[in-house]
Amino acid sequence: MNNARLKQIFRKTDGFCHVCHRKLIFANHGIWGANGAWHIEHSKAKAYGGTDHLNNLFPACILCNIEKGILNTKTIRLRYGVSRAPLSRNKKAFVKGENTVGGAIVGGGIGFALGGPLGGIIGGMVGGIIGNSNSPKK
Repeated sequence: MNNARLKQIFRKTDGFCHVCHRKLIFANHGIWGANGAWHIEHSKAKAYGGTDHLNNLFPACILCNIEKGILNTKTIRLRYGVSRAPLSRNKKAFVKGENTVGGAIVGGGIGFALGGPLGGIIGGMVGGIIGNSNSPKK
């Protein structure tokens, strides 16, 4: 597989295993035993009709990929207490922005209702900070 395609797959989860959410190292693709080693994992196993289309390919720790085998991705993720793949860097930035704006709007509305215009300004600032702090880290 070419390097550009590997990067596309790796970036889908911002370099985290889509099963257990451990950090992976791009240069260690396919290197058994290396720190952060990973494989390309088919979310829907090829045995059940999964394809090599980009929307079905995710980075996974070598051990997670082997453990998953042909199991359903949701089933194996539950073993690690996660319900979805980690977000890409772009999606994380988008969610962080949405949380900040949403928090500012809600905080501003509450502050205005309780303390007038000055309360709205202060509430908006506090709400934006709180919304930003609730953004996903992975």
